[in-house]
Amino acid sequence: MNTNSKNNSTMKKSVLTIIIAVMAFSMGYAQQPDGIVSQPTHVVGKRINAAGEVTREFASDFLYLDNGKLSRYEFPEYGITADYQYTGDFLDQENISHEGGHPIFHETNIYTYENEQIKTITHLVGQMGFSQFWVYSYYDDGRLERKDFKEDGDDDYHRHWLYDYENGGRTVVASYYTSWVTQGMLLREKTTKQFDDDYTLVLSNTESYNESGELTSVTQTVYNYTLYGLPETKTTQTLVEGEWRNTSVIRYFYDEEGQITEQLKGIWDDENSDWDYTHKICFEISEQEQTYTVSFYKKNNGEWVWDVFNNQTILFGDVLKPQQRALSYMVFEEMNGYGNINQIEFTMERMNKPIYLFAEEHMGSDINIYPNPAKDQLYTQFSPDVQPVQVELYDLQGRLVRTQRSAFETIDLSRLPAGTYTMRVVMKDGKTYSDKVVKE
Repeated sequence: MNTNSKNNSTMKKSVLTIIIAVMAFSMGYAQQPDGIVSQPTHVVGKRINAAGEVTREFASDFLYLDNGKLSRYEFPEYGITADYQYTGDFLDQENISHEGGHPIFHETNIYTYENEQIKTITHLVGQMGFSQFWVYSYYDDGRLERKDFKEDGDDDYHRHWLYDYENGGRTVVASYYTSWVTQGMLLREKTTKQFDDDYTLVLSNTESYNESGELTSVTQTVYNYTLYGLPETKTTQTLVEGEWRNTSVIRYFYDEEGQITEQLKGIWDDENSDWDYTHKICFEISEQEQTYTVSFYKKNNGEWVWDVFNNQTILFGDVLKPQQRALSYMVFEEMNGYGNINQIEFTMERMNKPIYLFAEEHMGSDINIYPNPAKDQLYTQFSPDVQPVQVELYDLQGRLVRTQRSAFETIDLSRLPAGTYTMRVVMKDGKTYSDKVVKE
């Protein structure tokens, strides 16, 4: 079946589908399709004692514009608010105010753009009297080439990140330099990331250098994925006397619908030649899918006990970066230290998904999917100039139920229940296309 009709609202991806993301070598806000998405509106950080009793709660709220963009964050207990201003699809300013304790301060982040990409970030803090500046530059093909940083009072930028792309973009080299008047340009760290033919990250290698330019350590991280393309393990190794030795691991677990349920963190135990899991994060979605709870644990004398959130990263697949930033304010207690939050509960609300540049396009004559409806197998045909790198299927609740990063001619539907799904195709050039498919 050729899919030529127009549809600007085909994507209904839920934020409750957690994507464990790897750090990208670019800056800006995600280019996402429009549709419906669940986003946090009320967030409660809970302090829990050893007996499992909630002893204190820290409440905050997110407010949104009609188009789904974050407009305001409120943390009443400490008088913290953050307002976000936009021009079209671009975030112009992030204004943060802290009126509830000492020190009182007002903070502003100002963003500028060039050729539809971020150009500068200016960070100003009024009462504390300091400012910071970032400048970005790009290659002709739009990929990030360089990022420079300086603080108020410095004559020139003194931190630098340089990016090179090899092997058709499947190898990305990010080099971090410092430069001061006395030392010149000095390489401090170089990270090389390797992607497979489907542009999936499989290996990251980091070299660290001291102020004398000597190599001090080499580490690598190996990424493994499930059959359906979800992250399974992230293993870090250190090079010691020419031999790679295991150091740490993160392991992810999912339910039958592809929702993450648990994340384990461990270190290598030489004595037992196995991983010793020391920390875990548990994820739970309510039956009504209106609340989403993240709990933090650590191992103590062989038992799992409550751990402190301590600003650990929680990533939502389609939530703007300012929301992650706003959550960090919750862990500060009177700005003097970290609040011992052990669990965070999000109240979710479905709303319009923010629309960004290069909105999703509907599948045209270049992509043919058949039969539709289908029983166990869905087949695809692509024109020669179309190069897919990933195919995704979402149910009507916006949950990711299938990811495929190779062999795109046949999409296996046999494990999915009958119903209507959204099929999304991601291209090598970054474009995305979507349409409805029906499983009989």
